Amino acid sequence: MNSKTLKAILAAGFLLAANGMTATTAYAASDMTDTSEKQTLSNADSPTGIWQCPDSGLYFCDDFATGSTNNWNLLPQTENSMIPDGSFDLVNDADNYVLRYTADKSGGVIALVKPSALSMLTTADYYVEAKIRPRYNSTAANKQLYLLGRYQDGNNWYAGAMNIQNSVGSTQVEIAKMVNGELTRMQRVKTPIEQGAKDALDGQWYYLRLVLKGDTLTVYLDGDQIASTTDTSFTDTGIIGLWTSNKSFEIDDVRVGNADDLPASIVLSPRDTEYSAEVGDTPKVVEVSTRTETGENDTFTVTSSDSNVIAISTAGNQVTLTPVGSGTATVTFISGSNLVRKISATIAPQFEMPTAVYNFCNELTPASGEFNTYEDTQLKIRFDSEVTLGEGSIRIFRTSDDVMVDKISLINESDNIGYNPVRTIKTNQVRIDGNIVRITPHANTLEHGVNYYIAIAKEAFTGATLAGQVFEGIGKNSGWTFTTRINGPDTNKTTLVVNDNGHHADFRSVQGALNFIMQNVAADTPATVYIKNGIYEEPLYLYGKNNITLKGENRRRTIIRYTINESMNSGTAGRPLFLIEQADMVRLDNLTLKNTTLIGEGHQAETLFFNSPDGRLIATNADFFSEQDTLNLKGWTWFYNTLVAGNVDFIWGYSKVSLFENSEIRTLGDSRGNGSGGYVLQARVENETDKGFVFLNSKITRGNGPNGDPVLDNTTYLARSGGCSGCYDNIVFVNTYMDAHIKPVGWLNDPLPTPQIANENAGWREYNTMDLNGQEQDLSERLETLSYEMNEEEVLNGYSTREQIFSAYNNGEGWEPMKDIYNHWPRFK
Repeated sequence: MNSKTLKAILAAGFLLAANGMTATTAYAASDMTDTSEKQTLSNADSPTGIWQCPDSGLYFCDDFATGSTNNWNLLPQTENSMIPDGSFDLVNDADNYVLRYTADKSGGVIALVKPSALSMLTTADYYVEAKIRPRYNSTAANKQLYLLGRYQDGNNWYAGAMNIQNSVGSTQVEIAKMVNGELTRMQRVKTPIEQGAKDALDGQWYYLRLVLKGDTLTVYLDGDQIASTTDTSFTDTGIIGLWTSNKSFEIDDVRVGNADDLPASIVLSPRDTEYSAEVGDTPKVVEVSTRTETGENDTFTVTSSDSNVIAISTAGNQVTLTPVGSGTATVTFISGSNLVRKISATIAPQFEMPTAVYNFCNELTPASGEFNTYEDTQLKIRFDSEVTLGEGSIRIFRTSDDVMVDKISLINESDNIGYNPVRTIKTNQVRIDGNIVRITPHANTLEHGVNYYIAIAKEAFTGATLAGQVFEGIGKNSGWTFTTRINGPDTNKTTLVVNDNGHHADFRSVQGALNFIMQNVAADTPATVYIKNGIYEEPLYLYGKNNITLKGENRRRTIIRYTINESMNSGTAGRPLFLIEQADMVRLDNLTLKNTTLIGEGHQAETLFFNSPDGRLIATNADFFSEQDTLNLKGWTWFYNTLVAGNVDFIWGYSKVSLFENSEIRTLGDSRGNGSGGYVLQARVENETDKGFVFLNSKITRGNGPNGDPVLDNTTYLARSGGCSGCYDNIVFVNTYMDAHIKPVGWLNDPLPTPQIANENAGWREYNTMDLNGQEQDLSERLETLSYEMNEEEVLNGYSTREQIFSAYNNGEGWEPMKDIYNHWPRFK
């Protein structure tokens, strides 16, 4: 062992000991040399050891200890169309040099290791690993950070990736490739990744490793294998490097080694990072798998921050977490290689059956003793005054044998929405609105013709009275019982009625009707759901059903709403109020859909995600509300006489054509109170020839947000680009009335759109833009070349009628949605 290595180990031991950890050193054989020294100083929670490159055992290594970047070609000239404009510098971070990249407006290939520094790399089978600390920077672009391998040129390479978003629920680890300039993200797995503050040196370090062996590509994060795939696009050694769509970060300890060498790891199964329970609940069992860098089983320790809340017992690799007391605790797992995993636990008091008796009148829904209750009913309690959510659970028991059929936690709940397949999401099963508590049993819990009773822990709701007395819980003696109806609708029905409180209905919930149709009606057989006036508080999922109509009784009084968002359910399929997949000819008419998320609390929160790339959707006489990402659209969609409201990218997606005709597009005041007017659109059209988002004879207006915040003059952009590779910013406004909140420049040029030179067929375009009084607007301040003002002939040739706009449907067959309203759906009453 040389003196440099010894100093590194001693320094690491001192630093880790200061954090209550022990430095470890492992030695393993390597195929590259007879022996290899490897210092395992990684810590997934906060790696603090100053690791230094060994003298042997790796094909390449750079820890930047010399304060030099001589091994690197930074911001290289490549053939890729993306030209990065960020900057690199070396920064001393706690007596350790790291390489910092600060993003600006554009990304691309930002760094390559010089071929001369890779002279020992003579095989195409290797791993490339780096320690990376992501950093916040404001950008609308995808925030991927790619570690490149088998790099051939700027348009051809493989990558292991971190996709960083503002919400850790949205972050991903990915495997990607670029072939002839086309980026493909072959594997994407949701994985929590934190980022440090802008322009700071805080945050968490992560070890990202890409292994290339034959045609197999594998990506690891902190030693945990995240994803693997096969591909044969590149078989030559190539070089290594870095690519980013536009992400700031620090990087250290870059190394290239033998593909057969595995990283140290610690894996928990299940991978949950949160745990909610009540005292006395069945303990949670966690299986722990650990490995050293030499491939041997590693040791681990596990501790509870409060053993009076969570008691821990260990048997081999199984750890049992027992909820023994109410409160919160953090369970920490640390491997012998100093990798860390944590579980945050919230434990409520033990459930005891309440004995309180009340003189109920009209406080309960369903009423006490009710018969013919619908199996998809929502429970409701009307307290005498405002109530506060406490802790504990709500339970439903079968009266005949006192068997509990459902346990509903007040927080951290989930449910399975839909029918074959189901949509599993985190949910708000218990919701409070003033003195009203609404409770949704888990899907498919209640059966036909069964008597049930409700039990609620006395700690569940605080600060209120019920039926004239202090709330002390509801138990069997309280008498909240009901009996479900004997049978559901005739399975041959194709027209259903939903009513949240009337007798003449097939279902109480919209999802109940959708489930029935998906289960009993053939995919192409027309079906209609009539929805009576009411507030339906539920997320929705429609899958694989064509020719279906949802029609409300009154546009303003038939309201489907829910609070669901990126913070609750990461990803575009998790966070929408209404998710529609693999469906064609769907019509929404005469109703309101509202995602009640506040942007500062949940970020992205679609009201509707039409995830049917080849499908068609018609929305007429309908309102859609959210703040961020109100509509996410694919396929072919027509919005006629509709209102779409939001403030950040509130119409976006990968549409082939989305036509908004005679509609109002309303920017809402940002509920964070920051005065931002936001952005109306973000187009990610996948084909340059697709018309994308078209607005015909519509209005761009403004209104106060959910907290009463106004939208000021000159604060709103028509659109900003998503900055994604292979996407086109195809947006057209024809005969559009625009209020004074739209900025004179119109469009945001950060990041730059595609194409960067707009023309009559692609990019950001306008024709005959007017103010709300119908006076022609001066567009002289619009972005030069990035936007395009169409002439009358260009509009008449392709954007003046529905037939023209939808002419490319089904390989040129075309689509006239108004005809389908009359030919494919039953007449409406």
